Amino acid sequence: MKTAISINKELFNQAESYSRAAGISRSSLYCMALNEYMKNNAPDMVTEKLNEYYGKNNSSLDADLKAAANKLLAKEDW
Repeated sequence: MKTAISINKELFNQAESYSRAAGISRSSLYCMALNEYMKNNAPDMVTEKLNEYYGKNNSSLDADLKAAANKLLAKEDW
């Protein structure tokens, strides 16, 4: 799919130089950059990463900390 974007000249020149030096097309460079950004910054993906992490790692509270939190919460009016 083709699209048109606007970027400042300095960034364009940097991307142009990099793509030539790396031996990849400008389009490939932009696709790789957008993929990387989406992978690291899209909200659903952040949630997926957190779910993955907590699916593999223990997220329970230390017993003493849990007891202290429960004691404090018991004093609150709900």
